[in-house]
Amino acid sequence: MATDGKGTALRRRHSTALPEGPSVSELRRRTSWVKEVLASLAAASGIGYLATAYTVSRWLTRPSRSPPRPTPSACGLEWEALECQTEDGLPLRGWAVTPATAHATVALFHGIRANRAQALDRIALLAAAGYRCVAFDHRAHGESPGKRTTFGFHEARDVAAVLDLVRQRWPHQPRAALGISMGAAAVCFAAAHARHLEAVVLESLYHDLASTFQNRIGNKFPAWFHRFRRGVIWVTERRLRLRLRQIAPVDHIAGLAPAPVLLLTGTEDSHAPAEDAGRLFERCRGPRELVLIPGAGHMNLVEAGGVLYREALLGFLDRHLARTNETNESPGGGGEAPSTAS
Repeated sequence: MATDGKGTALRRRHSTALPEGPSVSELRRRTSWVKEVLASLAAASGIGYLATAYTVSRWLTRPSRSPPRPTPSACGLEWEALECQTEDGLPLRGWAVTPATAHATVALFHGIRANRAQALDRIALLAAAGYRCVAFDHRAHGESPGKRTTFGFHEARDVAAVLDLVRQRWPHQPRAALGISMGAAAVCFAAAHARHLEAVVLESLYHDLASTFQNRIGNKFPAWFHRFRRGVIWVTERRLRLRLRQIAPVDHIAGLAPAPVLLLTGTEDSHAPAEDAGRLFERCRGPRELVLIPGAGHMNLVEAGGVLYREALLGFLDRHLARTNETNESPGGGGEAPSTAS
């Protein structure tokens, strides 16, 4: 018993003598401090600055290829695999979900770092309402090949290829496009093709790339990115062979006219703020609507929107696509006065 008692005492003394480790918050502060020091050292050297800017640029434009999961089967939907080719020779892979009584087709375009599975909740909603849904992986995303993303600019070629496919496969039915973030930007950059649609839905659309990059520093991107902002822009422009000012959906959204446009964004979206949506709305030249989803951020528009999102989306499509079926109007027709909802 004495031995056990001493052992117990020894264990207690050992336990109380152990120093407490750093907290999780303290470890994070230390890690952040180390990164700041390394960033300062890199910025102090011309070679280090350029090397860091190049690394950040590569990271921002990196491919995001992975098989789309889940598939429409998870929602109890039947689907077929599709493939189309862009004008610059890239084969894109996608799905088509066709309900029993499809009266129109909606082409859906996902955001950056995602794939066509990002649109699955929207596909389920639209298919239940009688809309055929076509969703493809953008270049360098999902199962589609490609070396890099261009934030929607060259992805406009993907939009054009998908819309051509839809027109060829279902030539006598009205058509619409729904873009999410980068996908919405790509639709704007493909305005020459999208303007012939009966309806266009743009979700969480950024105003221009310069402002959206600034909005994400300290939020999605580390705060030290700010020190390399000019270098990252300089390197990225040369890698993509584009000027930053060219990557601005605000300069292309007017080209969607006469197609009616619905802008959807969240009031808490720091990447594509509500005030930017208002500025985009003002640049539209055809029938247009703006719906703000209270409490929604950049990635949860459908979940946070609930009934409001459902009614806004289906109401807009029903007004423009169903009307086309009933009156046999030409593509892009309709002369409703611009309206706003929030």
